[in-house]
Amino acid sequence: MTKEEHIKHWQESAKESWDSAVYLSTGKHYSLSLFALHLALEKLFKALWIKESVTDTPPYTHDLQKLSEELSLDISPEDYDFLSVINSWNIRGRYPDYTKRLYQNTTDSYLKEQIKKVQILKKWLEEKISKQK
Repeated sequence: MTKEEHIKHWQESAKESWDSAVYLSTGKHYSLSLFALHLALEKLFKALWIKESVTDTPPYTHDLQKLSEELSLDISPEDYDFLSVINSWNIRGRYPDYTKRLYQNTTDSYLKEQIKKVQILKKWLEEKISKQK
């Protein structure tokens, strides 16, 4: 695969995760929706990582803060801190006991607010990926 094909693969996979997050939110599957939001951003970070790198294999990490640190991004301190919150959705989404607690503590309004905030980061990353070097 070419570099462009690798980037496109991660972008398409990110779109699938985003669509899943939105779909899951309509069925009130809050923890899974949050987990899918994390996946969508992780995949966009990896697409951008490939774009900026000489290799087509992004780091084997799910840590959005770590991925952001490896990129030439001018990320605000607030957004960087928010990545930590999003990281927690990844961990909690993988373990039933965390998922149950997350589900109990997540409301429809909280999820909608998080989707809006993630959508801003998503759009920002997509713009970074689409810009010419």
